[in-house]
Amino acid sequence: MSARAVLGRAVLLGVLWLLGGGVGLLAGTAFVVFDLVSRPAPRDLLVIAVLLLGLVPLVVLARGLPAAGAVGPGFVAGNLAAHYLAGAGLALLVVGVLREVRGGPGGPGDGDAGDGPADREPTGRREPPALPAPTEERR
Repeated sequence: MSARAVLGRAVLLGVLWLLGGGVGLLAGTAFVVFDLVSRPAPRDLLVIAVLLLGLVPLVVLARGLPAAGAVGPGFVAGNLAAHYLAGAGLALLVVGVLREVRGGPGGPGDGDAGDGPADREPTGRREPPALPAPTEERR
């Protein structure tokens, strides 16, 4: 494992610990272990993120909607399960997008299907295909 990968995982753990406290650190640790074991593709991370974010309204509805006057910061403090689900979903969304854009583990250039031609630039960016020459019209 490269020093860049270790640093990236350490930064992720630090940010999640700072923003989510003990639960954020636990979620970050679980993600790092999951990442080391299964090496998910960026698309998989994005799908998991969407699923976690989609669970948030269901968790809110399961507890029951508050009265209109009670919606505010206290409502979020009273429903921490939804809060932590949303935070984990957003963290996975950011990691998935960064890996997709930067070509990190499981991303473009990692040998998965859909990489494209082998002669592309080392940055992971592909050149657009050339347009065919226009046909000449004779009058």
